[in-house]
Amino acid sequence: MKQYMKLLPVLALGMVVESCVDDAILPYSVQKPTSVAQYEYLNNYDVLKSYLDRAKNPNFKLGLAASVSDFVQQGVVYEAVTTNFDEMTAGNAMKYASVVADDGTMNFSTVSNFVDVAKAAGITIYGHTLGWHAQQNMTYLNGLIASTVVPADPSTVNHYLLLHQDTKANPWDGQVYYALDNTLSKGKEYTLSFRAKASESFNFQLWVMRASGADVTVDGGTSIATDWTDYSFKFTPADDDWNTIKFVSGELAGDFCVDDLKLVEAGSEENLVANGDFEKDNLNGWAKYSWHAITYMIQADAAGGSGGGYCLNMTNSAPGTDVWSAQVWYNLSEPLKAGVEYSFTCMAKATDALNIPIYLQSTTSGNQGYLPELVVSKEWNKSTVTFTPSEAIFDKFTFNFGTFNGTISIDNVELKEVGSDVNLMVNSDFEAGNINGWQSWNGYESLSALGEGYNPGDQVIEMTPEEKKDTLTWALDNWVKGMMEATGGYVTAWDLANETVSGTDSDGDGIYELQSSENGDPTTNFYWTDYLGDIDYVRILESRARKYFKEYGGDPSKLKLFINDFNLESWWDGNKKAKSLVEWIKRWESDGVTKIDGIGTQMHVSYILNEADQKAQEDAIVNMFKILAASGKLIKISELDMGIVDKEFGTAIKTENVTYEQQLKMAEFYQFIINKYFEIIPVEQQYGITQWCATDSPADSGWRPGEPTGLWNSSFKRKPTYAGFANGLAGKVIAEPSEELSQEK
Repeated sequence: MKQYMKLLPVLALGMVVESCVDDAILPYSVQKPTSVAQYEYLNNYDVLKSYLDRAKNPNFKLGLAASVSDFVQQGVVYEAVTTNFDEMTAGNAMKYASVVADDGTMNFSTVSNFVDVAKAAGITIYGHTLGWHAQQNMTYLNGLIASTVVPADPSTVNHYLLLHQDTKANPWDGQVYYALDNTLSKGKEYTLSFRAKASESFNFQLWVMRASGADVTVDGGTSIATDWTDYSFKFTPADDDWNTIKFVSGELAGDFCVDDLKLVEAGSEENLVANGDFEKDNLNGWAKYSWHAITYMIQADAAGGSGGGYCLNMTNSAPGTDVWSAQVWYNLSEPLKAGVEYSFTCMAKATDALNIPIYLQSTTSGNQGYLPELVVSKEWNKSTVTFTPSEAIFDKFTFNFGTFNGTISIDNVELKEVGSDVNLMVNSDFEAGNINGWQSWNGYESLSALGEGYNPGDQVIEMTPEEKKDTLTWALDNWVKGMMEATGGYVTAWDLANETVSGTDSDGDGIYELQSSENGDPTTNFYWTDYLGDIDYVRILESRARKYFKEYGGDPSKLKLFINDFNLESWWDGNKKAKSLVEWIKRWESDGVTKIDGIGTQMHVSYILNEADQKAQEDAIVNMFKILAASGKLIKISELDMGIVDKEFGTAIKTENVTYEQQLKMAEFYQFIINKYFEIIPVEQQYGITQWCATDSPADSGWRPGEPTGLWNSSFKRKPTYAGFANGLAGKVIAEPSEELSQEK
């Protein structure tokens, strides 16, 4: 412990020590550069926790959020926490998705090790977080409540031949033909029969082709109805070289469905058309002319109703001139192999028939490979493309539909090496209730409503709302129990529920609703409230937290449970979110059993250079503290950090562009926030303050990238914001920056 206490002042003063030459080693005096000298006032500051009045509030906790993996290494992050703060909040290690695997197993080893290291250092831990809709294991949770599928008896699913053409043409411009194994006998009578229907009535012709290539018209015009109807044609070959049956459908604009196709010679029962009922998954013997626009495929009757489950919808409502202007892609876990044949298969349909260009793309090089188009009709059909990548670089499978106006639906997707059973596209039937792995730049992709997916006749048994609630209550119970066991009563303060309140008031009652799939994004978040209910969700969490905290060694009198949220200081809506949160706490506690101990306000703020906008923000912060104080709850500034913008909702100014004068303004704002906390929140309600970012955020960070969020810079050297934070804790200015230096540019 002592070695870290010695090291910290070197780091804290490093901005000065490492930035100039020591005068004592030179034979003449050297004037320090302004860029160095203006920071020297920071040398007058001690470690942050030294400025707390412990006699006035011995229970106040000064905290820092940090990475657990960095802390347990007992290096510079450990030093910053143990020297300057009383408490630490884990950035991610104590969140659901960090612990729970796809199969529901939980690994708390990182949490237990964190507790051991913190306990040895005398640092308390603030638990973040027991309940949240983000960073949940979507695969596991959605799998728990997924519908049960009872596969259909294959013998009950009917298949047929589907022919499709987008626009009407000459009759001979749409030909699909079947080559017989043997030529027909001259002078013998034959009967060709089938069932058929069309999306709209059209004039069908039946031809027979001779071995020479010449065509013979058997029927020059039969109208195909829109309902399944039986059709029969008799003919007698005049020569002995008739060997191909032709379906001539060029006048079709839409779908032509054919089933139970038979060709028999008079006096015989033998069907000369193999697979005439299309129940085998092949179209051996069938072909078309390559230049004809007509397409053909085997189609399965799909059951209607709610049994179809989910599918992926790709919607383009603003078609352009280029197919690549609207794209949806699947991110593969690794690039496809070069020289290996692959097959992509899916069930697909669209609001209008189309052929979809497919690209293979590389996320690293940007290279593209071009595949055959995927043929899609207006009814569910099985579509397949096969291909062999030329390079081992392609890890994106991309649909292009920029010129299409409408919605494309796909289901039961499979991408496999030919000869392999391994599907490279996980969640292939979307029945987990998400479209994980599929992306676009502009939100073209979405999960369908339940029942819109493809159903080959399977029986889909959906869990009832009561069954889902019971199952997820068990899952939540299991999670809280595991966390309390891992922390063994050492963690006495928790975010019971994180970011529960939305910014939506759809019923106009003046109170924002809770976060849910109706006002959020269910493809990336799991909203427990959707299944447990707005009231029971928090009550279940609270009862389990208190139960298992006690069971695993905790002192119940010390347990403090908080509701943590952001934008409580919102000036744009008159602190409506803060008011809403207080109201929700009253509702949760209305049973006289549930108890919420505190409120956490995140305060991810920005100093606003526009004075009027900044004043509005400061007034709202004061109002927020008054609202929270009136709740009678413990109040914690749970996630304080700061950026800087030119005006309200303006673009963040990056760290390298922030001037020294602007740093001083940020320091003053830190002091203002902390001073108002101590001034407005009664002493008995002051739980503490946690700084969310120790250092400025790296440019590649997922949190406020490139912003000056820290009290230290990236090298752990103090910034003026450190002084502002310390001044706020002390209730006075410890050291003044040089007025002359601070005015220099």
